[in-house]
Amino acid sequence: MLAGCQTSPLPPPAKEIRRAQPLLGTFVVISAIGTNSAAVHRAIDLAFDAVREVDALMSLHRADSELVRLNASASEGPVAVSEELFRVISFAQEVSRQTDGSFDVTIRPVADLWGFIWKQHRLPTDAELEKALTNVGHQRVELDPVRRTVRFNRPGVSIDLGGVAKGYAVDSAIMTLRKHGVADAMVRAGGDLRVIGSQPGQAGWEVQLEDPAHRGKRVAVRLRDESISTAGNYENFFVVDGRRYSHILQPRTGLPVEGLAACSVRATTCMESDALSTALFVLGPERSVKQFGGTMAFRFTLMPHPADPSRWPVVASELWSANGDDR
Repeated sequence: MLAGCQTSPLPPPAKEIRRAQPLLGTFVVISAIGTNSAAVHRAIDLAFDAVREVDALMSLHRADSELVRLNASASEGPVAVSEELFRVISFAQEVSRQTDGSFDVTIRPVADLWGFIWKQHRLPTDAELEKALTNVGHQRVELDPVRRTVRFNRPGVSIDLGGVAKGYAVDSAIMTLRKHGVADAMVRAGGDLRVIGSQPGQAGWEVQLEDPAHRGKRVAVRLRDESISTAGNYENFFVVDGRRYSHILQPRTGLPVEGLAACSVRATTCMESDALSTALFVLGPERSVKQFGGTMAFRFTLMPHPADPSRWPVVASELWSANGDDR
């Protein structure tokens, strides 16, 4: 009789585990949900390992990275590269073609002049910019998918994957979490973020977009199985004589893009949202709405007008609010 009244113990509740590590020049934050804490921690460990592997391949700040080795020798002839590096460079080239060169990984020689890569800022001369721009253009990179080789078609070309590699690293972490049984997670690397599943009791994940003015007025966006990336002028910049120079450069002129504070893009993968947020920042709101308004969810924050510094106008595609409850 007593045995018949016994009930099975309730399964342990799902628990969110959140950890952060300094990687990719920023803090990578992983939040994962599961009922087995030990298994979730193990999956997070492996996800951080996946991020480190991407960094070892694509960082400009590591002398032993595959990208640094490629930059040193690809002007001399075709260089065979790993499958992952080839995939990311190929994707970057495709985004360059789609956006008329607004996204261009060959911008590195110009970024070096401004000191943005190593954050040793300076104003380059017109002559320096003119010379450096001869080595900029996605047409300078030649890919052979059969042999999986990369070649630069003139000396002085060098590529920087900073506008796409973080997104790829986030995707790699998400895929690793999924592979090891985690169905609900969020991975953030600076301004790049991807979520799968949802938080307990929620319809998805609520994330916060940074306020370019640092007034604490962040925008909340709800995501599910989606990525979001923000390109902005409020982190890597310097000011000379009251004029702001930010790290997002126009590949045709070598000059910083002005008039915009931020551009956020939502996409299926973080590699997509990472590259496209920079590409659309360079394209600007008008061209972005005309070319991608019906196919892509994006949101611009414009710099305030001098006559009304408290007002930060916003331009968004119709798909932006349709895909979530940003507020």
